Amino acid sequence: MAKNSTDSTIKFLIYVLLFLIFILLMLVLFIIPSIKHYKTTRSDLATYTSQNKHLSQKQVELSRSIKAYKKEHAQMLHSFSADFNNTKFIAFAQKYFTNVSLSKGKEKDSQSQFKEYTFKASSQSKTPVEFYKFIDALQHYPSIIKINFPITLVSKGKNIDLDFNMSIYKAK
Repeated sequence: MAKNSTDSTIKFLIYVLLFLIFILLMLVLFIIPSIKHYKTTRSDLATYTSQNKHLSQKQVELSRSIKAYKKEHAQMLHSFSADFNNTKFIAFAQKYFTNVSLSKGKEKDSQSQFKEYTFKASSQSKTPVEFYKFIDALQHYPSIIKINFPITLVSKGKNIDLDFNMSIYKAK
């Protein structure tokens, strides 16, 4: 009977040893790689979270700066959609010049977001200072106007004849 009990003890120890080997194999083959995968996934998640937080902060900054820009330049942004009126422009220019005339040139419809209309303006003034005041006042005109070269100033008696080209920009 002692031999039978020793054999059963040895069998039990062999089964326990096989069970422990099986458990170790399961750890090595399945659980440890899963832990490594979990750690890499967790570090990736931390990286994505920090990048997302950084990009969210940038988005908030950009939206604030865009709102501030729109608020600061509201008149200019509105000017791109304003229609150009010849008679209103002539009335505006007559505050600075006499004998204002405006002739329409060609219309450029380029690949950009804007249409460009060209005009040739002729007028008379007493001093060149009035022309510079006119250029400064164009900043507050309801349309976007660019004075182009050549600007011709010809003295005729007490007056100066002004001829200049200008471009008016309008959003499509």
